[in-house]
Amino acid sequence: MTSTVNIDYWSLVSRSLRIVWRYKFLWFFGFFASAGGGSGFNWVDDAGPRVRDFFLQNPGILVFVIVGLVIVWLIFFVMNLISTGALVACTHGAGRGRDISFGYGWREGLSAFWRLLGLTVLAILAFLMVTAVCAIPVVLALFGGTAGIVIAVVIGAVLFFPYLAFLFLLTFTVTYAEREVVLAGAGVFDAIYAGWDLTKRHFWRSMLVWLVMLASGLVFFLGMLIVLLILAVPFILIGIANLVAGLALGIPVGLAFLIVASGAYGSYEYSVWTLAYDEFKRIEGAPADSADSTPASAQSPTDWRTPNGPAA
Repeated sequence: MTSTVNIDYWSLVSRSLRIVWRYKFLWFFGFFASAGGGSGFNWVDDAGPRVRDFFLQNPGILVFVIVGLVIVWLIFFVMNLISTGALVACTHGAGRGRDISFGYGWREGLSAFWRLLGLTVLAILAFLMVTAVCAIPVVLALFGGTAGIVIAVVIGAVLFFPYLAFLFLLTFTVTYAEREVVLAGAGVFDAIYAGWDLTKRHFWRSMLVWLVMLASGLVFFLGMLIVLLILAVPFILIGIANLVAGLALGIPVGLAFLIVASGAYGSYEYSVWTLAYDEFKRIEGAPADSADSTPASAQSPTDWRTPNGPAA
């Protein structure tokens, strides 16, 4: 029966854009929710060896830098989980016409923090285990000389599509499980089960949402690149006259723009997936929260903090 129900994917995009533009405080959460990954550095000349020699001669500074990086990473990791919960709760409410606020999002993010942490740890473990199972035979085969390289290529080709399917299934399951944790108050394992069930029932719809997000990402990247080029023009002109002044003024402006842009796109991305989750729950006949039966105009943000009614 669910296969006959169509979803307006353009509506997911347009509604998400309206939410993100109206509630710009979501960009703060969006920045931290989308923050992750590493940064690449291009070393020129012999700068790398010089830095290495400096730290070898000053081990105390090296320890200080490592501790500082770990602290910064922990801050971003904690903020990532809080922001995930905040974005899910806020975009879900905004999609129903409810009033939302920064404080409400922060409280919801804190409330779901430990369950989101447990979900994240299990997702990372699942990713590492399956990746190791797929990678180990390929790596071992490489030690077999020319024949081993051929065997490794064959094994890699055979495992490629199953591994790719695993990545999509894991991503969709975790995405929906996060929303079960925040919106339905589910425990970690119950959320995973519910997320997996939604993924199975709506896999191809989820793939379409993923394609929509891929297209959105490309459009966003091109737009951001164009804006960056336009912003760079006056600082390039300044740099022609004074290179130091051009860099001193241009770099902070460029970084500020990238932070704002990443926050806006991160909140948009979470909004699209949250609205898609809501649509899938509607198709299943199970509203994401029990407050849906009450008119939005009659609700306040605290009226739907838990599935069973007003928060204590």
